[in-house]
Amino acid sequence: MKISNLKYGLIAIAGLGITTNANAELGCDDIVFSPEAFAAYELIDQACLEMVERDDGNTYAKLTARVVAQTASGTHIRYRLANGELAPSHLSTAPEDFQAMISGKPVNMRNLDVSQSINIYVSDAYWVDAAALVEEAIVEEMVEEAIVEEMVEEAIVEEIIEEEMEAELPTTAGPLPWLALFGSLFLILGGALRFSRK
Repeated sequence: MKISNLKYGLIAIAGLGITTNANAELGCDDIVFSPEAFAAYELIDQACLEMVERDDGNTYAKLTARVVAQTASGTHIRYRLANGELAPSHLSTAPEDFQAMISGKPVNMRNLDVSQSINIYVSDAYWVDAAALVEEAIVEEMVEEAIVEEMVEEAIVEEIIEEEMEAELPTTAGPLPWLALFGSLFLILGGALRFSRK
């Protein structure tokens, strides 16, 4: 079986595996948050409470927070961590036009009441399925190994072809140089004999 066929077969199988894994039920321990998510809140991985599917059919990481203060600098909230503790107060870095949904109605973050609890849903733009990430890394490694093996195989084939070509070439130039040498010697000898007769 050709290595290139194996390589494309692995990619196809891995693609099916990743798709299947994406459909499996996820938990907070199964995802890896992006650097942007950690920049927004450094404890986001500890604040993830569960993975939920919303009405739009997408899966979100659910976080819960409590508004502790409204100041000129913005809305200060405390996230509830997965272990049940409340994290230290954190200035929300949500955009100015960010709105929370209260009883089905949008409310600006600045208009939230102190002590009000809110749910925050983080989309998959800010996290990835860790198992899928591992699968992709394994597939990439397997593909790289297959490519290296294919290159080694091609190099060996080229080396064998070169050796065969070298074996086909003659090892000497043939008898012509010897004939020319003996012919020259006979001419010199004949001239010497003729000279000696005179």
